[in-house]
Amino acid sequence: MRFEFWTTPGKSHLKANFEESDSRVGKREEGSGTEITLVDDTVNFDYEVNDIHPDILGLLCLVTFFPFIGDEVEFPKPVSNRLVEAFQNKCFTDKKKFRFRNVDENLPIYKGSKVALSFGGGIDSSSVRKMFPEAYVIHEAHIRKGELVPSHCHDVVNNLGENGKLVLTNMRYLSNPGGWHSWPCSTSTSLLLATDQDFGIILTGSILGSCFLSNGVRFWDRMQARAWHGPTGNYWQSAFDAIGLPMFSPVTGVSEFQTMHQSKQLLDSGEVVYCMESDGLPCEKCTKCFRRDVIRSFLDVNYHPNWSNYKTETIFKFLEKRPLYFGHIFSTAFSLKPSIFPNWILDKVKDLKRIRSEWTMKVYSPSFELCAPEWREYISRRVLKFIQPMNEQDILEFKSWNQTE
Repeated sequence: MRFEFWTTPGKSHLKANFEESDSRVGKREEGSGTEITLVDDTVNFDYEVNDIHPDILGLLCLVTFFPFIGDEVEFPKPVSNRLVEAFQNKCFTDKKKFRFRNVDENLPIYKGSKVALSFGGGIDSSSVRKMFPEAYVIHEAHIRKGELVPSHCHDVVNNLGENGKLVLTNMRYLSNPGGWHSWPCSTSTSLLLATDQDFGIILTGSILGSCFLSNGVRFWDRMQARAWHGPTGNYWQSAFDAIGLPMFSPVTGVSEFQTMHQSKQLLDSGEVVYCMESDGLPCEKCTKCFRRDVIRSFLDVNYHPNWSNYKTETIFKFLEKRPLYFGHIFSTAFSLKPSIFPNWILDKVKDLKRIRSEWTMKVYSPSFELCAPEWREYISRRVLKFIQPMNEQDILEFKSWNQTE
């Protein structure tokens, strides 16, 4: 695959030129690896790049088109051996091996000094925004079939003025079915702006349930996974570290109870968007809205959702499925404050493993070891100003969480 990158007034463009070994059908680098078919080989951004480090551009190419790459890649500019070596990680090569055609042995490593936040607009990234107000906020506005996908988050970011940037792009809908080709695509607009804006780290809002609990099913030792995933415990994330632009979530060791608690002020002021199914606003019917209402009810004695909205077959099936998605959240709420929830909800989860302590209200402080060393103290010190660390007993119960036993 040979990549091209160019700019036009107010825009930047990235194109994948397919060669014999490449394929327009691949597996998404996220979740279970859904099969996807590429329908558009060019990504357009409404931001005109002035400068971009070759390794950052190379990584942008790879996070975007990895599922379709064959035997070789050629980048718009030669990349360093640092990027080459990052993609020699067995987690990558077990999926595919490809040769880097253009490598610059003497390319200096990228270094930046400022903090960026790849902002999704929801509870989790909003909590990071609250704890790190100095971060420059970047949000991707999605273009689907030439039309802007509506979201209240666009107004939130535009209202930040010089402290944020809304970037319109078709990246999320290059393939069928739609969706990012890899989970790091959520940071693609931050990669695009990084060199111009002197970003030294990209913050995200990935949480405990995703990073350590397999979406609430059971504990997964990401610290131990560094042995094969690299220093961050995730092979994609380690590739960012390798080229000098680390990506890290300050809430890696934090559950949604604390991310909602930290973002409550923004939530109350209408600056948080966690569901867009009702013309860009929460539908108050889906499983995601249900989980958010469970959390908010648990935290706020003055919040009283209309639970009857959720008394549907969809929610019944969701609650009855085992293992329960993000089960640690529901177990915490229903174990520690059962009296605030309707019986019809509690009846569906009688068999759910109980949580006895408040570890879901705290931060797993060893998670900060997954952050690049040069940023670790800055991140950990800030988060610990807001959130209490788990004690030994909390950690024991946290690590014992397992719905499959």
